[in-house]
Amino acid sequence: MLKRHAKRLATALAIPLALTAGGAAALADGYDGALGTPEQEAKFQALYEAALGAGQTRVIAYGPPPAKVVLDTFHARFPKIEVIYQQLQSAERLAKLEQEKQTGNFVADIASDGRTPVVSMAVDGWCQQREHIMDVPEAWSGVNGTVQFQQVAVFGLAVNTNLLAIEDAPKSWRELTSEQWKGKVVMVSPAAGGAAAYTFAQMDHPDENDRKYDGIKEGIKENISLVARDALVLQEVAAGNYPIGALAYYPYFVQIKAQGAPIEFVFPFTEGGGNMWTKSAQCLIQNAPNPIAADLYMNWEFSKEGQQTLSDSGLYPVMPGTPGPGGLPPLDTVDLMEQLPDEQAIKAYGPYVREVIAFFGG
Repeated sequence: MLKRHAKRLATALAIPLALTAGGAAALADGYDGALGTPEQEAKFQALYEAALGAGQTRVIAYGPPPAKVVLDTFHARFPKIEVIYQQLQSAERLAKLEQEKQTGNFVADIASDGRTPVVSMAVDGWCQQREHIMDVPEAWSGVNGTVQFQQVAVFGLAVNTNLLAIEDAPKSWRELTSEQWKGKVVMVSPAAGGAAAYTFAQMDHPDENDRKYDGIKEGIKENISLVARDALVLQEVAAGNYPIGALAYYPYFVQIKAQGAPIEFVFPFTEGGGNMWTKSAQCLIQNAPNPIAADLYMNWEFSKEGQQTLSDSGLYPVMPGTPGPGGLPPLDTVDLMEQLPDEQAIKAYGPYVREVIAFFGG
């Protein structure tokens, strides 16, 4: 079964590469540069036709669904293929996949989640190797080409513009620990786990972070008001209780901003780096019943249209030069916090996160 699916996928991917220059131009006419170059668009068209020729008109993804605009845009571009998400994550997803493997009744095509669970699946042999149509930078393809990172979520400062001018916001983590900002900043407590705990775990690992952020945990614990949930950070800033919310999650910011709150989002840490981010990941599952259609969808996410649609949904696209969501700068111009490599991170950060939680009283 595995060999058959692998052969079907390999054959489909080979079709676009065999097109003549004239054929490529003809196939690409219908996209008019919306997806990429004429050659890239020809590959998309050939992959679409190959999927339909194989009777693959549905893709099942196990994981949190994207914003509606993402699926709507893909379906409009490739109307004969439907992508359906089922909210299965972590242990529940693996249990379902194990059941499918044992019965031979394969349902799932794609695993979609954060970096850690998908990379773990790839390391354990659940994912197929793929090739990209677009020129995807190596940083966004992992575990020997079996995992893709098509978007990231970002965190920054939420600033109440009735209380503080954007240009006066802090420019570094160390500045946040100064007397100037004592009692004026709210942040979700790392004791609750999640992104905050992960952020401070990263401040100690890798080693270059440990040197850069030495003493920051202690200063944040002393200087900043901590709340129990991410959403409370933006609510407190929107209400005017604090001029600044640190580690504000951009999609939450968009929701609060849309309600008329006097807030803006900024990447604060232009001095010394340290802007927090998390990868989203996908992989094509071994024995996927619709590997060609699934490969088309995963490739589309890296296309010009796919990346712009992810940006429109409030997520950060990763392809170089693609504008960030809401007019934020392209990701390749933002000074991001260093992280351990993917395959090392899936196991290494666990103990560090627990240390951070304990340090903040969790």
